[in-house]
Order: sequence, then structure tokens, then C-alpha cells
Amino acid sequence: MNIPDPVVYALIVGAVSTVGATFGGWLSSRATLKATQKALAGIKRQIKFQHASKIAEFRQAWINDLRESMSTLQSIGVTPDLQHRQRTDFYKAGTKIELLMNRSDIRYDRLQECMYAFLAAETAEEKYLCNAPFVLVCQDVLKAEWEVLKSDLAKAIMGTDD
Repeated sequence: MNIPDPVVYALIVGAVSTVGATFGGWLSSRATLKATQKALAGIKRQIKFQHASKIAEFRQAWINDLRESMSTLQSIGVTPDLQHRQRTDFYKAGTKIELLMNRSDIRYDRLQECMYAFLAAETAEEKYLCNAPFVLVCQDVLKAEWEVLKSDLAKAIMGTDD
């Protein structure tokens, strides 16, 4: 079979063009897919960070509420000769602390001991002796919770899931 040269060239050029267009389309779709996957990963990181930020916001509000209750209990706890209204506020602050705390927290029992020591104290001297241990355990609790909050935010910023 004798095919003229221009026809062969036309077939070859057509075949190469078809292969080139197909390969170009494949490369283009692959690049689009990679760009889409990268954008999706960025959106997922942003959602995780926003989620962690919101949880951190709630945790900070919880820490602030716990701190306020601890300071209320302490200030009433050292007050000599409590009036009825102050006793009610003292019990309310103590109950709120117990409800805000996790019973499995390693500091919970010590915190509870310090709170009940205020309750058992009868003289001003006994009340003042309860103050320092209570403040120390409160500082330990609040510091530990602050560290959890910072760690969670750092993980969210770095994009890790631990």
C-alpha cells in the first residue's frame, strides 16, 4: 500500500495532537485536583482551629467562673462572725466550686479538704490558718487548667490532633 507523504504527515500530526491534548487535559485535571485537595485541607485546618478557639473561649470562661467562686469562698471563709447572708454565699460558692471541678482531678480531694477546713474553723485564727493552703491549691488548679487551655490552642494552631 502506497500512502502519499502528506497523508502520513497529516495522520501523524493528528495523532500527536490528540495525544498532546489528552495528556494536557489529564495534567490540567490533575493540577486542579491537587489544588482542590490543598484548599480542602486548608478549610479543614481552619474549621479545627475555629473549633479549638471556641472551646478555649468556653474553657477560659469556666476558669474565670471557677476563680471567682474560689475568691468568694476564700474572702467569706476568713470573715469572722459570719452573718446568715454570708453563710449562704459561702455555701453557694463552695457548692459551685465542687460542681465546676472534675472529681477525678488529682487536686479535687485537697481542694475539698481546704474548703471544709474553712467550714470547720470556729475562730478567726483558725480561719486565717485555712487561707494559705486553700489559696495554694486554688492556684495549682487554675494554673493546670490554664496550661491545658494553652496546650489545646497550640495544638490547634499547629494542626495536630492529640
